[in-house]
Amino acid sequence: MEFLELLLVLIALILMIKKPEKEKLAFTLVIIAWLMMVFFYVGHKTGALLTIMNL
Repeated sequence: MEFLELLLVLIALILMIKKPEKEKLAFTLVIIAWLMMVFFYVGHKTGALLTIMNL
């Protein structure tokens, strides 16, 4: 999933370079990627059973 998030950011960067008039779409892609990263991080930390244990 990290690859998908980084891919969205890369697409947004390329979109900003190639078509600067699509800045709003590129910003939306970055926000979506950021929200996905936060969602997966929080889901991993709260849902994992052994996150606070050292084995």
